[in-house]
Amino acid sequence: MKKSLLAVAVLGAFIGGNAFAAEENTGYIGVKGGWSHVMGHQSRWVDTADRKTSNDFDAGLYAGYNFTNFLGIEAGYDYLGKFANKGYNDSKKLGDYYVHGAEAAIVPSYPITKDSDVFVKLGALFATVKDDAYGKNAFHTSPLVGAGTRIGLGDDFTLRLEYLYAHKFMDSAAKFGYAPNLQNVNLGLEWKFGGAAPAPAPVVAPKAPETVVINETISLDAATLFDFGSSSLSANGKNRIATETQKIRENDLKDVSIRVEGHTDRIGSEAANMKLSKKRAETVVEEFIANGVDQSAISAEGYGESRPVTGTECDNIKNRKKLIECLAPDRRVEVKFSGVKQVIETK
Repeated sequence: MKKSLLAVAVLGAFIGGNAFAAEENTGYIGVKGGWSHVMGHQSRWVDTADRKTSNDFDAGLYAGYNFTNFLGIEAGYDYLGKFANKGYNDSKKLGDYYVHGAEAAIVPSYPITKDSDVFVKLGALFATVKDDAYGKNAFHTSPLVGAGTRIGLGDDFTLRLEYLYAHKFMDSAAKFGYAPNLQNVNLGLEWKFGGAAPAPAPVVAPKAPETVVINETISLDAATLFDFGSSSLSANGKNRIATETQKIRENDLKDVSIRVEGHTDRIGSEAANMKLSKKRAETVVEEFIANGVDQSAISAEGYGESRPVTGTECDNIKNRKKLIECLAPDRRVEVKFSGVKQVIETK
């Protein structure tokens, strides 16, 4: 019987997939209940007495404290069962007797995984036996050993299975006619408290803004801004400059620098084209300033026909009207702006 009960306890210690490991500096209180059995070889009963009832239910309260993940202490008080003998001792007819008492033990444990452990108990049972035949109590201290496992039910509660064995909880067979051993298997429910406070969430230092240098060029078709050969802005041209001013502002740049460059096609004299491109660039600058751009941050330059973008694609066109159409990309105003932008990464 003893071997079978021990096997049950050891098996239970290894089937708890979510077993609860003892946590450093935590206390716990619990209730338990289960099955008790008194046992012993025949010499534990006088010749005229024998066991009649050897099994009963038991229940108890207990509390403990874990000093480390490997070692704790525990104390409790148990009702260990009602049993009965048959026969006689010292001319008294034997019958029912009741066992209860306090227990105290150290509880070494061993983690199996991060969240599981098995434990043993090594201590003493301070037993009280009340015998109906004698109408009095007997007290005795017995060695107590046990083993078990703890199974977590969330953060605060623990289910545990344990096997306990107390050796010879009566001091001698001569006093009441019997001196058996006691063993039981219990299921307990614990509430855990204390322990280290949860680690605070790490404080993430805000990332320093990243400095990004912005360089962009906006190419504006001269036909959108001016009439052919003119340096005066049309109504559409003024609207377009207002739109581009807003786009530049939306970049939220520091140390802004704007350079407006005027370009013409190759039709006409080189000097006239240089003068026209310069005048157109200045007109655009004036409109930017009228829209709120800092005068010190913007400048104008004219390049005339010196920087065409059409290359040679219009070289063989003789018709003037078609040539003017072909060279339209060369007639442009380029707004080149730069500045520094600070970008804060949010991820």
